[in-house]
Amino acid sequence: MRTQWRTAIGMAGGQRLGIDYTSLYGHPKFARLDYDEQDKLLGQIQHIEAGALAAFNDQSHLAEQEAEQQAQVTEIIEKRAELSFLQEEQQRINVRELMNVMDLPADYRGDGAFVA
Repeated sequence: MRTQWRTAIGMAGGQRLGIDYTSLYGHPKFARLDYDEQDKLLGQIQHIEAGALAAFNDQSHLAEQEAEQQAQVTEIIEKRAELSFLQEEQQRINVRELMNVMDLPADYRGDGAFVA
């Protein structure tokens, strides 16, 4: 029974739907039980199944939250890198504008550094 789970797999990943009861009904020990004992055992298995599904869903929910947090961190890092690039570019533009307005000394190199 431990490997007999019905699953659904989509773009977001896999999800367990419940136990595949055909393996239970075909098991020789289950078939030898009378109907009342089968109902009692089936109720116990369904109770265990409900708890296991809740645990599996909690685990997948935590994994989804972690993936979402990682995506947010990645987005923040990308925005910070873009902002840093834009600030540097604005500083370059400001230097070029100052160079156009001011008379530059003869010892100024074109790469933006003064030579002593």
